[in-house]
Amino acid sequence: MFLLATVCFVLRFTGSSLAAFEVSVPQQRVLAVRGRPVVLGCSYAPSLGNSLEDLVVTWQTAEDNLVLHSFYFGRDQLDKQNARYQNRTSMFRPLLGAGNASLRLDRVGPQDSGRYLCSVDSLLGNGKAEVQLEYAAFYTEPRLNIQVHPSNISLQYQSEGYPAPQVQWADSTGRNLTAREELSGPGEDGLLSLRTSVTLKDPGPGVNLSFTLRNAALGQVLERSVCLSLDRAGHCTDCARVTIPLICFLCLLLLLLLLCLGLAAFAYFRHKRNGDGRPETSCAKRLAITAQVSDSSLIG
Repeated sequence: MFLLATVCFVLRFTGSSLAAFEVSVPQQRVLAVRGRPVVLGCSYAPSLGNSLEDLVVTWQTAEDNLVLHSFYFGRDQLDKQNARYQNRTSMFRPLLGAGNASLRLDRVGPQDSGRYLCSVDSLLGNGKAEVQLEYAAFYTEPRLNIQVHPSNISLQYQSEGYPAPQVQWADSTGRNLTAREELSGPGEDGLLSLRTSVTLKDPGPGVNLSFTLRNAALGQVLERSVCLSLDRAGHCTDCARVTIPLICFLCLLLLLLLLCLGLAAFAYFRHKRNGDGRPETSCAKRLAITAQVSDSSLIG
């Protein structure tokens, strides 16, 4: 009877410990940005005096169970690590005993997007949690290419980034224009190559358009204005390149005008002070006064 009670107590204690053991992730979705390492967070309930020798942590893909990283027997075990993750993973060993089973992944690319499992086994129990990894890259400065033909003009922007962006072309009234898009890649650099263009038939003497590229994953918005003027010979000129020198010329002209007005005002007030305010005595008058003073001295 005593033996049966002891067994029941042990089973009850073990069951409660297993039920209390939990593996969790702080974020269900993690965004990796090109050129930066990413940390896949994972934590478990540690026990007092728990040795790393009794801890087993495994990170693997949820779809095909590819091993990213393994830790057991108190050290990293990389003999079963998949080749695509070699020299790219590391764990925070000083924090493992405190319940931190997070994994750092370096040189992240679009091929790393997907679901990952964090599995932990310890003396208290075992469990696993899943995290979704997404990848993004900022789009580069759009490069404009202009082609002028006798009956139309073609405008094309090119940029690289990830994932596929939202692109919008609009005229001066805000009306959306039909655009052509070509998206290729990603290449070895982890970037998609975007080419988007619009063709305007009979554009008239000028073109005034706006181009907007949005990368929703990173909250990136690139807005560019296209202002062109066409002469009768079909030559194309960027309005901005004409407007900026014109503004500079007008500013210089205004500065010269203000300088001339200032000099004129200075000359006017100086002349007024010398001619009206304190009239100067002429040389002849001064000599006459001097002669009168001399004659008076002689008579006296």
